Amino acid sequence: MSQVLSQDEIDALLGGLDDVAEAETEDQTTPDVRDQDVIPYDFANAAAMSRVKFPGFAVINDHFNRGLRSTLSTMLRVMVDSTVVPIEIIPFKEFLKRVPVPSSLHILKMEPLRGHAMMVVDSQLVFCIVEIFLGSTSIGTSRVEGREFTSIEQRLIKRIVGSLLKDWSRAWAAIYPVDIQYVRSEINPQFAKIIPDEDAVIVCKFQLDIEEMSGVIYLCLPVSVIQPIKKKLQTSFQGEESEDPTWREALLRNLRDIPIEMEVPLGTAELTGREVLGLETGDIIQLDTRFDDMLYALIKNQPKFKGYPGIYKGQKAFKIEEILMNDD
Repeated sequence: MSQVLSQDEIDALLGGLDDVAEAETEDQTTPDVRDQDVIPYDFANAAAMSRVKFPGFAVINDHFNRGLRSTLSTMLRVMVDSTVVPIEIIPFKEFLKRVPVPSSLHILKMEPLRGHAMMVVDSQLVFCIVEIFLGSTSIGTSRVEGREFTSIEQRLIKRIVGSLLKDWSRAWAAIYPVDIQYVRSEINPQFAKIIPDEDAVIVCKFQLDIEEMSGVIYLCLPVSVIQPIKKKLQTSFQGEESEDPTWREALLRNLRDIPIEMEVPLGTAELTGREVLGLETGDIIQLDTRFDDMLYALIKNQPKFKGYPGIYKGQKAFKIEEILMNDD
């Protein structure tokens, strides 16, 4: 070559090649996200955004709230008011941060679902319940901080929790029947880790007001536990009262107590007007049935049974020999 490149020209040429190589590498490793219609996913807030997908919990919590209010009012013999707070779906470690120490934590199993759930009764509510049970006239004056629950307090609150678990089991019956079993109790949240810290849990909160004192009951249910019945909980239930077993049993009991008239025609006969006018005492009317024929028992003019008429303990009776189906 007749022309010799200077050092500056060589550096500029090499720098251009480096820029081209970097551009090609970037094109090969970075896809065009605009062409793929990628939607950004916020992992930190994904759980909170999905809480509206479980309307079935509104049915469960509503049933449980009514049972909770009735059970506590009956056991404590004071008026207890309770309010359902909308559910939250948060990481388990965040839920544990909200639980004060000490608290009454109760580990549960929900057969046939796999895994554990947890009921948390805050310490202020525990001491209030104990004071009422022991006949105190000044509710809410116990010192909460700095001490654990005594054995008497633990036994009393366990008795309350046992009754509430029955109400929670009845509330679940409207969606999916479960057998809720008591496993153990804890005081420190660090010893009640039922799932890894990062896993999501459904938190149901119930705000209780007993006279001038307020307290909270939490129900913590891991999302992984409800996976087998996720579709049931994602369905919007209408008219859930018809699925309430207590309401259904009361309806059936009332239906069974309705009085019903049953008629057993002995037979029929056709007479002319002249024959009717000529009837006298002692005359016999021949029916179209024999004495040994089976008769029909009618309810609302519909035949339901077949049998024989007779006398039982001095009373007219009808012995059922055959039950007729609806299509008969």
